[in-house]
Parts: sequence; structure tokens; C-alpha cells
Amino acid sequence: MIDWILTKDNIFSDQECDELIDLYKPLSKFDKEDIKYYSFLDIDPNKFKYDYKINYLLDEYVKQYPEAGKTTSIWTLTSMRFKHFRPGESFYNWHSENSMTYPHRVLALQIYLSNHNCGTEFSGYNKTIMSVKGRATLFPAYFTHTHKGHICPEKKDRYIITGYVNFVRKGEAE
Repeated sequence: MIDWILTKDNIFSDQECDELIDLYKPLSKFDKEDIKYYSFLDIDPNKFKYDYKINYLLDEYVKQYPEAGKTTSIWTLTSMRFKHFRPGESFYNWHSENSMTYPHRVLALQIYLSNHNCGTEFSGYNKTIMSVKGRATLFPAYFTHTHKGHICPEKKDRYIITGYVNFVRKGEAE
């Protein structure tokens, strides 16, 4: 069975991961009213220093899963978010990324910026993508890829960057 999950290691070096944490962590906010699991900072994908690495991942996804390139609408990375999970925190509820609020999401991106003996578990696939510093994962945003994060058993801070590839109108992707 094809799982449609692309995972690539060493997309980001240890130094690049540390640099991203040092850049974004001081600017991240914890909003108990809206986001309960982590502090965060939204990142403009067009200003992300390593956008070429994201483009490489998207190209690799279409190479591995050619059907993804046969959609009738254009899609591109439209949003990114730095997330800092404190010890004992995780997005531990089962969820998918496509919803009434976000109906145009096609793919979800996760970039792991720190090492942990935990990861992202996918229901229905008997698969967990472990949190390995520098690893990136792309997967469909739909209910077929319902997932949840694990709490770090070592009670360490966890850092990831998430992103969403959305369908866009012609001209919006340029």
C-alpha cells in the first residue's frame, strides 16, 4: 500500500536547525485562548531563507508520487509556522489538516529542528515519523492522513516548522 508520505533526512544541517530555533524562538508567542499546545510564530514562505530546500522537497514529492502533479489546479506552499512545544506538550489529538476552515490544503509539511525519542504517528498506516533534527516530511492534508504528535518522553523542548501547500488561483502562485 502506498502511504503518500515523503520523508527526507538531512534536508537541514544541525547548524541550520539551531539557527532557525535561535531566530524564531524569541519571537514566538504562546496564546492560551487559541493555541493551547505550543508557542508559535507565523513565517512568510516567500521570505524563508531556505525556500529552495522546500522547493526541492515539493519536486521530490511529485517525482515519487507523480499523481500529485496531475491536479487540475495549481498548488504551492502558502503558509509556514515555527512551533515550540515545551516539555509535556504535544499536538496529541488525532487530526487532519484539511477542514472547513482550510479547504484548499493539499499537502502538509513538517521540518523537525530537534532530536527526540518521539514523533508524528499516522493512523491507518501503522507508521510513526520520528523527530530527527534536519528531517522533513510531506504528506496529504486529508483525512487519509489523520495524525497526532507524541509527547517527548525525555521531557525536552521540541521545535518544528510546519507548512501547508494549498491550491491557489492562477497568478497567486507567482
